[in-house]
Amino acid sequence: MSRSALLVVVLLGSFFLPSLSLAQTAKTHFAEHTSRNMPEVVWLRPPEVGLTVEGVTIVDGPLFENMVFLASHLPQYSHRFEAYPVKRAWSLIESSATQETVYCFFGASYREKRTSWGYFSSPTSISLPMLVATSKALSNKLSKGSANDQGVNQSVSLKSLLEANYRTVLYSEVQNAYVDAVKQWAKTSSIVQINGLEKDLGVHTVDLIETGRIDFGYVGHRELMSLNEKDLGLISVFRVEELSQETRLTKRLFCSKSERGKQVIDDFDTAMQNLKGDVVQSLALRDINFVADGYPTMLKSLFDERWSIMQTNERQQSEKLGH
Repeated sequence: MSRSALLVVVLLGSFFLPSLSLAQTAKTHFAEHTSRNMPEVVWLRPPEVGLTVEGVTIVDGPLFENMVFLASHLPQYSHRFEAYPVKRAWSLIESSATQETVYCFFGASYREKRTSWGYFSSPTSISLPMLVATSKALSNKLSKGSANDQGVNQSVSLKSLLEANYRTVLYSEVQNAYVDAVKQWAKTSSIVQINGLEKDLGVHTVDLIETGRIDFGYVGHRELMSLNEKDLGLISVFRVEELSQETRLTKRLFCSKSERGKQVIDDFDTAMQNLKGDVVQSLALRDINFVADGYPTMLKSLFDERWSIMQTNERQQSEKLGH
């Protein structure tokens, strides 16, 4: 497929059709486009569970639908969606931007050191409690309460696990709240450090637990949802006590530090402010995020509750600033 055939452009019109599935809703707003008159935004993600990729082009999956929905609110740009290992994605953002093409990583966590070579948008979603998978041997020591008070209904102290010298894994090139907490509390002997490039990290973490190399590790919701019954039967899942209370804002767009990159971020933030101010659009974004993040249905009411809290907090902040 030629490069020009991969360009997509937003079709103007209604953004949300309740009668359609999320996938259909998102995809109906894009069509193949060969015009080069519009500046281009290239959305980047690493290869991961749930993404369908042809060559380097992302063509399907819940996270793809999430990106397409957000891109549909930037009709002044054409859009491509591509998958690369994390290190390659960072390199494209840092050094490959042109006046007419901007590379942006979707889902980036804010890191001050990254502001020297890129621009962050405001967050587009929220987090639910962070989960860890454990070996069955460890879970037998941790579990308490009735049979109805198991799994994600129970929490475990990450600090206590690390102080007891239980082992976990950290991947190079990965930075998040879990990594920060582990580095704060762990002894060197409690950390297995691995190059995470080109690995399906959540599934690899489960493999490390099953083979006994680690006792527990962070596993995302999408990875948990993708595991087969055999793998699920070999692990247990707990909420991380220290990382489960705060309603964290997540999934920023991170774009090249260029004049055009700054313009994309400014336009994106304006579009997100307008989107969240529209009841129907905000609910659509909420539901798309829930599916894209791979949360199980049992957590939907909690997600909706925290989304409402996020909106209230943002509205109050905007009022304080006089917007």
